[in-house]
Amino acid sequence: MVRMMGMRVPVWLTLGVALLVCVFGAYRIRLAFRSDAEDQRARERKGLYAMGRRTHFLVGLIYLLLGGALVATSFGWNPFAGVLGPRESLRTEPPTTMKAAPTAGSAATMSPAPSAAPATTEPRAGSAEPTAPSK
Repeated sequence: MVRMMGMRVPVWLTLGVALLVCVFGAYRIRLAFRSDAEDQRARERKGLYAMGRRTHFLVGLIYLLLGGALVATSFGWNPFAGVLGPRESLRTEPPTTMKAAPTAGSAATMSPAPSAAPATTEPRAGSAEPTAPSK
């Protein structure tokens, strides 16, 4: 089985997104502190500006918290560690399934096959030594 390594998102990308989220949250909080005249003009419009001041403040605060969480996860914080899966551990190489070769201390015993003739260095009695061909 091949062990899959997780894909890593570059830190600069998460920090850039966190910056955008925090800037938008700060803008929503700024909208919460608009004057009464600006608030009346905004209520005549539709969409984002028609929300109340308290709503802008609450949503802006949530965006700031989300931006802060993105910054924290960029530096290694994992809020769901152990909740959705096993706890993260240091990455190690998976164990091999191959067995190690025998060492000198545990030498394997070698025995010839039952049908094999014994090995000798002496020439056989019936065979002659090869001679050089004559011309």
